[in-house]
Amino acid sequence: MTTSDTRAAAPLRTCIGCRQQRPQSNLVRCVVGPNGATVSRTAAGRGAWLCSSTCFHTAGRRKAFDRAWKQSVHPDALQPLEHALRIAFDDLIINMEELPTVGVANDEPAATKG
Repeated sequence: MTTSDTRAAAPLRTCIGCRQQRPQSNLVRCVVGPNGATVSRTAAGRGAWLCSSTCFHTAGRRKAFDRAWKQSVHPDALQPLEHALRIAFDDLIINMEELPTVGVANDEPAATKG
C-alpha cells in the first residue's frame, strides 16, 4: 500500500492567505457572484478558501482574491465579506469543538504523554 492509499478521502484545499493545504471541512469558501462576494460552500463560481480571519486580511493585502477569482476586486467589496466570514469562522470553531475525541470514553480523561 502506498502513502497516498492510506490518506483520508477528505478533499484538501489551499488557504489563499497562508497557502497551507487543509481538509475542506476546516476551511471556509468565499465566492464572488453578480451580487458581490459571499460565503458559501455550494454557490456556483470560482471559490477562494480561507482558514482564519487573519488569512482574510493577508489575502486582501496580497491581492489573493483577485487571483483566485480571476477578476479585480475592490477592497471596499470585501468589507461585507469580512462580517460574513467572522460568523462562518465562529460556526466552524463551535462545530469542531462539538466533535467527540476519538478513542476516549466520555468518563475517561484523555491520555497524556509522559
